[in-house]
Amino acid sequence: MTHSPLPLELHNISCAFGEGARRVAALNDVSLAIKPGELVAIMGPSGSGKSTLLNVAGLLQRPSSGRVLIDGANASDLNPKRAAQTRRRHIGVVFQNYNLIPTLTVGENVGLPLELDGKTDHQAISIALAEVGLEDFEDRFPEEISGGQAQRVAIARALIGPRKILLADEPTGALDTSTGDAVLRVLRQRIDTGAAGLLVTHEPRFAAWADRTIMLRDGEIQ
Repeated sequence: MTHSPLPLELHNISCAFGEGARRVAALNDVSLAIKPGELVAIMGPSGSGKSTLLNVAGLLQRPSSGRVLIDGANASDLNPKRAAQTRRRHIGVVFQNYNLIPTLTVGENVGLPLELDGKTDHQAISIALAEVGLEDFEDRFPEEISGGQAQRVAIARALIGPRKILLADEPTGALDTSTGDAVLRVLRQRIDTGAAGLLVTHEPRFAAWADRTIMLRDGEIQ
């Protein structure tokens, strides 16, 4: 019996910065696999390696050693162009500060990953915005919406197209509690449709939305 590859697997990931006496290990032999429909929360003190782990998983940073598998294929050694292409097609990343482009409308921001891939799909934009409850916001600009709405736009941008891996780095950090709950609800709903999710958070109440929680300390899973 053959099994489908998992959306995201990290095998023996280590990541270090600097040289010689200044060398600092951000991650040390970390392994993690996430199944479709599973949301994994990463918690730990500041400097424990949480954001580094997310950046490696999102192909934003190359590990010093170890392998990143996307749908069973080794993505660890891709050149920057191929890594960006794989990220656009397979991985959605949600940052704490939204990273919306102020001169683009909400719809244009959401459709940007497709645009960078040479595609235009207005229906996909509409579907992604409807999924986060912002179907009537397509023609607005980022300065015309609230922080919670901006974060939901960022999630819609992360969800658009066929991408099945969703990475979120402190997505509720700049939001009040009730707005943060609304954002986590959107993430959870998307995961429940079959995406694989990784959530970096320092708030236990938000980690409670996950299926399991992993504690990082000094670059190692506890």
